[in-house]
Amino acid sequence: MEDYMANVVVFGVISWTTLFLIARRIFPKRSFDFCNRLVSTVHATLAVVLACLSVQDWSSPVSPLASKSSPRQARH
Repeated sequence: MEDYMANVVVFGVISWTTLFLIARRIFPKRSFDFCNRLVSTVHATLAVVLACLSVQDWSSPVSPLASKSSPRQARH
């Protein structure tokens, strides 16, 4: 399991770095901070979308509390 998580972290770092470099090439006259904020916005948006997709029952998204994840939630 630790190898899987290490691979996910490495893939994430490479992906976000690549996205940042692409943003720098697309917007060469924009500042470093602009590209950083653009990547941060994409990252936050993706996090919210994936979190929404992991909820199976919107009538009670956090109940029962401290329960095990369903197989569908574990896949996402």
